[in-house]
Amino acid sequence: MSFSILLIGLSVALFAYWFRYSCLLILRTQTPEDFSGAVSRENGLSFDLVKRQIEATGDANLAELYASLEREYAVVNSLLDQISPSSQSENLLEIKLLRANFRVTQLWFRLSHTFGLRSSISALSEMADTIGHFANTCGQQTCSGAAV
Repeated sequence: MSFSILLIGLSVALFAYWFRYSCLLILRTQTPEDFSGAVSRENGLSFDLVKRQIEATGDANLAELYASLEREYAVVNSLLDQISPSSQSENLLEIKLLRANFRVTQLWFRLSHTFGLRSSISALSEMADTIGHFANTCGQQTCSGAAV
């Protein structure tokens, strides 16, 4: 019985490690051309400004920045949902992983912000990175769809 519990615990820990590592690896991957700025301008997004504000002043009003990132996440998600499923299929696993990671990061921000932990700043930064990645994906898919 105790061996089963140990094995389950180890499996859960390894899955959590794989999940976080995969998401961070996806977020750190650079594409040949970055479309996130164009998508940001076209849709009135300011995740890059929020990211710079977080990096410049760690003591910014985190609750306001969090609310801003939540609104922008909704906008970028609606843009992703408008992309045709055939062009989205190559990034489907990546999108699903990052959507789940965004939810986990939101939860971590709420917990760490409630207890006044400094890790809430890194959670906001990761949320902004995720939105930027989604904006870049939207831009890539739009350009590849226009080129075809």
